[in-house]
Amino acid sequence: MEISDWEREYRDSYFKMKDMIHNVRGVFVAYNCNIDSIKKIEKTDILHMLNTVNTQTVKSRLQEYPREISSPEDFVARLLISMRDGKAAEVPTYDLKIHDWLTKNLGQGKSRMGGQAGIIANTLANIDVRNVIAYVPWLSKEQADYFVNKDNLFHPIIENNHLRLKHPTKAYSSNKKPKINWIIEYSKGIEFDFSGEKIIVPRDNRLIVSSRPPWIKIDMEKDIYEHLQEVYKGIDGALLSGYQMIKEVDEDGNTYDYYVDKSVKLIKKLKEVNPKIRIHVEFTSIQNRVIRNVILKKIIHEHVHSIGLDTVEVANALNVLGYEELAFAVIKKDERAIDALYEGAVILLHELKLERVQVHSLGYYICVSSKDSPVTPEDHKKSLLFAATVAASKAMSGDITTLEDCDQGLEVPIWKDGYNKFETLEKHLIERGIGTLKELQDGCVCTPKHDVIIIPTKVVKNPVATVGIGDTISAAAFVSMLSTLNAK
Repeated sequence: MEISDWEREYRDSYFKMKDMIHNVRGVFVAYNCNIDSIKKIEKTDILHMLNTVNTQTVKSRLQEYPREISSPEDFVARLLISMRDGKAAEVPTYDLKIHDWLTKNLGQGKSRMGGQAGIIANTLANIDVRNVIAYVPWLSKEQADYFVNKDNLFHPIIENNHLRLKHPTKAYSSNKKPKINWIIEYSKGIEFDFSGEKIIVPRDNRLIVSSRPPWIKIDMEKDIYEHLQEVYKGIDGALLSGYQMIKEVDEDGNTYDYYVDKSVKLIKKLKEVNPKIRIHVEFTSIQNRVIRNVILKKIIHEHVHSIGLDTVEVANALNVLGYEELAFAVIKKDERAIDALYEGAVILLHELKLERVQVHSLGYYICVSSKDSPVTPEDHKKSLLFAATVAASKAMSGDITTLEDCDQGLEVPIWKDGYNKFETLEKHLIERGIGTLKELQDGCVCTPKHDVIIIPTKVVKNPVATVGIGDTISAAAFVSMLSTLNAK
């Protein structure tokens, strides 16, 4: 199809999915939620920080590539790496003093809802999903205030030995504290010298310093767990995230197996209450290889129906599953990258025994679905087109407050570079005898073992928001898929 044909597909699919969104009776969202402190830095901020740290230590840490931030020098090193390469990164810190150092040296950033579950819950409430039930193990008063003020958004709470659903601002615990992440944004073109090297930032991007205070645990209060059957009636799907918070051994001496077991039990209980429920996990950047492996093989494998990832996360998943060469090809950014991304998505689908793998990349999305998927490839395509429109709207305006706001995403043009990548993938698949030219051009390829859905996406040139776009894509595609499933 030509770009003009895709634009028509976008409009038709978007309005069809928009009308169907109310077919979804409800969605459960857990676990991770935090307050994002967002700071856009300039050259002067970088030079100031370099004057406050030991530059020799920073140089050493640059070569060692710190996987967590334990000192200001670790932070500056990871920031320089991210800026030099123009690549987004998320790095944990277990030292609460880092927050104080950042506040002192960068000042207060603007604050907003952060964390995959928090962003997803607000997005779904704003696009009028009938019942959005969020669960945050560390829901404090400060955190609750960042949930949108919508009548369709709830949090479970136990009152008089009964489970009640109330807005998060009426369900928080007064003895809990918020989790605060720092998002350091930088712009293309910033130039500065460090240790004899000139660094020129190649693209707009960000570094996320993810706070991991000791009270953060992926768990559910016992009383709420025991009353789950009162919550999940009428819930069609669950979007789960935050598993990166699991530690090999926590402060109480519990190993990761303890939290994995609890996570799997929750998923199984969801399925007992509603055997038709669909479970989606939103994957993320996980520095710890042990935890990354555990999440994939012990939580996602066979227990989950669907996962959402970006290109870096696909590479990370492939790497820990033993596909190092393919993982490298995914992130190499050459002509074969889209081919490798497709191959990687297929591997994840089959090795993890999923119904659906959804990958969002700049300019195109790939969805690989199993042959026993309850919806058709064409349905998946419409869901992706709806999600791309919603995401374009968020990038364009910075926020979505109503379903009607999403209409503006249709005005964002399809990115030509993303559209052109189809030619590369078409050639790759045709050479391997996978799909016909017409199937590839239409975006749906049916093979004997799986189906492949590929769409070109709308890209906002100067986005107001970049944080949470991936979560928005996955959430919108998942619920529109659920709406199609409920219509059958």
